[in-house]
Amino acid sequence: MENRDETVETCRKLLKRAAWRIQYKTRMQQVRECNPFLDYQVYDNSFEAHVLSKIYVDQLLEVIPWEKSKYIIQRTVIDGISEQEVADELKITQQGVSKWKRKGLELLKQSLTISAKP
Repeated sequence: MENRDETVETCRKLLKRAAWRIQYKTRMQQVRECNPFLDYQVYDNSFEAHVLSKIYVDQLLEVIPWEKSKYIIQRTVIDGISEQEVADELKITQQGVSKWKRKGLELLKQSLTISAKP
């Protein structure tokens, strides 16, 4: 009976470890998909890379003429805060946050598309 209990306990530990690995991989994939500005951290954690990335992001955000849109993109895309939390901070609706975010990202997309053309 004791051998059976040990086997059951070993199986539980193995299943728990496998479940943890799956959850971890899922979280990491979600972070990479939801926060593309942090992808550099996977490859290079140096201070220099961090500073250069921060400067690049700041330059990108300067393209956006609306402070509210810059702030919303900073908080939702870069900091990973939910739209609802930002809406609560700004005392506007989540739909308003989504609209400002969409407008700013569309402007960034246009700017990057133009600058990428030879």
